[in-house]
Amino acid sequence: MRRTLLHLCVFLISVLEANAQGSGTTPGYTEPEIKAAFVLHLIGFITWPDAHEPRAICMTEESNVQGALAALLKGRAGTDLTLKILVDDQDLQSCDLLFLNDEAKLPVLTDVAPLLTIGETLGFADSGGMVELRRRAGRVELIINVSELQYAGFSASSRLMSLATIVTPGVRKP
Repeated sequence: MRRTLLHLCVFLISVLEANAQGSGTTPGYTEPEIKAAFVLHLIGFITWPDAHEPRAICMTEESNVQGALAALLKGRAGTDLTLKILVDDQDLQSCDLLFLNDEAKLPVLTDVAPLLTIGETLGFADSGGMVELRRRAGRVELIINVSELQYAGFSASSRLMSLATIVTPGVRKP
């Protein structure tokens, strides 16, 4: 876990330094590759309810981020994570994490096992999503909706929370 945290911190620092120098993206990395790396690293800093280990990352459609995620997973030895493109909302039961690209809308999530939602649409976290990856001023920001995360039974490490912008719109009560 410490090694993963160290890798995430080094990665984030390099992204921030490159952006501070006025670069549009990190040299050698595209925006979809950076977002894919965020998604994979986030898994290590989120605890699923009942100590469940995530196995399936799902997306509603193919995208550049999906391609980058597939490439990262392919190069990651010893991982049980799979990447699935959903055909319909019925397939959500087999998902642990749902990534929604800029065009996709958050589906109604009733009777679905704990599902971490990550999106890149502006305002995703404010409108009920759990984690938003927002591009601002040439960098990718992490925005976490704490109330949605906690309502679904997830918890995020304090280190992850310290790197994110926290929003708590319409705090839910069980």
